[in-house]
Amino acid sequence: MNRVLQIFLIGCLLAFLLVILAFLTKKRLNLRYTLLWLLADLFLLVVAIFPGIVDAAGRVFGIAAPVNTVFLFASMFSLLIILSLTMIVSHLNNKILRIVQTQALLEKRVRELEDAQVNDITQ
Repeated sequence: MNRVLQIFLIGCLLAFLLVILAFLTKKRLNLRYTLLWLLADLFLLVVAIFPGIVDAAGRVFGIAAPVNTVFLFASMFSLLIILSLTMIVSHLNNKILRIVQTQALLEKRVRELEDAQVNDITQ
C-alpha cells in the first residue's frame, strides 16, 4: 500500500472515530448502536496500520487478490449493519404496537367512564 494512501486512511479513520465519539457524548447515538461502528473503525484502523493483514486473510480464505478480500469483508460488514438495523426496527415496531394497543384500551375505558357518567347524570 502506498504510504500516502496509508496515512490518508489512518487520518480519515481517526476523524471518523472522533465523530462517533462526539455523537456518543452528545447523546445523538445510543451506546449499543455505536459499538458496532467503533469496532469496525478500530478493525479498519488496524488494517490501515498493518496492511499485510489483508494479504494474510486472503491467503487463509483462498482469495487471490487483496481487493477481493477487502470486498468480502466490506460485504460482510454491510450485512451485519443491515441485520443490526433490522433488529432495531423490529424491536421498535413491537414497542409501537404495544403502545397503540394500550392507548386504544385507555381510550375505550375513558369512553366507558364518560358514558357511565352521562348515564348517572341523566338518571
